[in-house]
Amino acid sequence: MALVERLMHEDPIESRNMSVHTFFAALTELANAKLTAAQIQTYYNMTTEDLVDWNAIAALMPGQASSKALFVDHIHAAFILAEDRVPTYSTPAEVRARLGI
Repeated sequence: MALVERLMHEDPIESRNMSVHTFFAALTELANAKLTAAQIQTYYNMTTEDLVDWNAIAALMPGQASSKALFVDHIHAAFILAEDRVPTYSTPAEVRARLGI
């Protein structure tokens, strides 16, 4: 299972599923240079599969601080919708398409 599936709570190993809100907080701190990508990856014990999604998301993060905040909000909103399986956010493939990864 990869990062998107973990955030959608689809990992069969329950303890690997991730809180969307905690992930949002970590991305916010990354955008504000309070955490590093390595710290977040270590905290979540990211696998090779997780890192594929992580790197795709990270590559989309804009450089400007004001744009970063909007980007992080977009990621947060997408995963909140994915958690509840809102139409067009109900499968990992749909979520990846919505995120552009």
